[in-house]
Amino acid sequence: MNGDPYRPLLWRKRLASRLRNVGDTVLRPLRPSRIAARRSGPLNLLALAVDTLRYDHLGYAGYAPATSAHLDRLADAGTCFDDVTAASPWTLPSFASALSGVVPSLHRAGFTGPVLDMDSQPPRRLERSVVTLATHLRRHGYRTAAFYSNQFFAFGLAETFDRHAYFNVPAGDLTAIAMEWIRRHADRPFFCFVLLNDPHEPTTPPPADLEPMLATLLQHDIRPSDAELRALAGWGGPATGGVHLGRAPQPLTPAAERVRQIKLAVYDATIRYVDRTIGATAEQLAEWGLDANTLLTVFSDHGEEFLDHATEAGAWNHDPRDLRAIGHGHTQFQELLHVPWLTTGPNVPAGVRHREPVSLCDFAPTMAEWLGVEPFALPPAAVDGLVGRSLAGNSPADSSPAGSSPADRILLAEALAYGPDLVAIRQESWKLIATRAGDVFGLYDLATDPHEKTDLTAARPDIARHLLAHLAAWRVVNPDDDDPGSATSWNDVDTTVRQRLKDLGYTD
Repeated sequence: MNGDPYRPLLWRKRLASRLRNVGDTVLRPLRPSRIAARRSGPLNLLALAVDTLRYDHLGYAGYAPATSAHLDRLADAGTCFDDVTAASPWTLPSFASALSGVVPSLHRAGFTGPVLDMDSQPPRRLERSVVTLATHLRRHGYRTAAFYSNQFFAFGLAETFDRHAYFNVPAGDLTAIAMEWIRRHADRPFFCFVLLNDPHEPTTPPPADLEPMLATLLQHDIRPSDAELRALAGWGGPATGGVHLGRAPQPLTPAAERVRQIKLAVYDATIRYVDRTIGATAEQLAEWGLDANTLLTVFSDHGEEFLDHATEAGAWNHDPRDLRAIGHGHTQFQELLHVPWLTTGPNVPAGVRHREPVSLCDFAPTMAEWLGVEPFALPPAAVDGLVGRSLAGNSPADSSPAGSSPADRILLAEALAYGPDLVAIRQESWKLIATRAGDVFGLYDLATDPHEKTDLTAARPDIARHLLAHLAAWRVVNPDDDDPGSATSWNDVDTTVRQRLKDLGYTD
């Protein structure tokens, strides 16, 4: 690596960011600080959401490469949920579920129909009637703001905040923008949501974070060129010897496996950068004295696949794109659904690790209870799994197998972006992947098979029937919805929005 391999890709973005920083510096004296350090009354909430962050690539989850020193310390200092299931394997419906407390088929942000393909049709926006954590807190006197670097957050979610703005900038720049807003608004309770997109394609980590990962590759005699690293901001191409990971043969050739290892190193480097940014943000809160009355929570919407289930992708052949087993939005396996969630601050128990399975739909009601405001309003759950619950009063799983939750709680995931209408039904360690119509794709026991390599449908038909019965009950109270919503073509979507999504590799 010679200097920064991503400079040719990023110079325009960096120039725009520098100009904006200069403008902010000039205007800063005209924007007086309103930090009320150690203010009494309702607590503040700073939510740092990291797009495309796999749980199993973090140090406190047991990952060996040094990706998350700061997150590891925060996990030790606060409350950490170790087995969190996202309600969807891609951005819009997953964040909408986290902030509304209900599964996608209730908030309706996402896709519907028997076959889903984001490349040919835009998703539906969040229903305006859906209450989010932002609207709930605003009703209790909070100032609310969202700063995000993934445009899908603006399909109805961003609009529930008083102030919201899109910035296609790295994590450090985005958190600086958010912290400047906090500096000028922290005299009253606030909820600031920051969506960091760096692990998402295109992955372009800073040299300081990439170098340690490349040093690990060097131990295996892998020396990527700058051109290869630029190609693996995406998934490969001519610069990687013609290897594109989404079209790699199975079993992998040595050349394809080499490219996969480089891509993993690039991904891990972005996590390391985001982790440093989160650490610096936590330090800034403490310097301002806001750590005494602010909850800091970190979570992700979904993970990322790096050919983890390439064999299944080849056998199922269900993705409408000419891609297999990379990225997200196309399956319901754990590399996409298992996400991190940790919280520190007043009212949050310190040094607690919850091992029981929980849902990302639990985020909004849990945060509301920890903040000490009125409980977050949730619709009645006609069947288990459709609606989240507050976990604030739970005991850690080490002392109670499932905290205060029933041991047989059902967790649901749905709303793919690509492929048949696959859903996941989880109960304790058992997980079924099937179409909403009931066609089984696989049954797995995560206790003995955490990587979902052995389909037990034939061996345990009783478990499959039990989970399929819950799916049937789910469909009765929540019938299939084929209404595409207001926009039926990407041509109906604003040009600026389309370009922002194209920059993230979403649309052609």
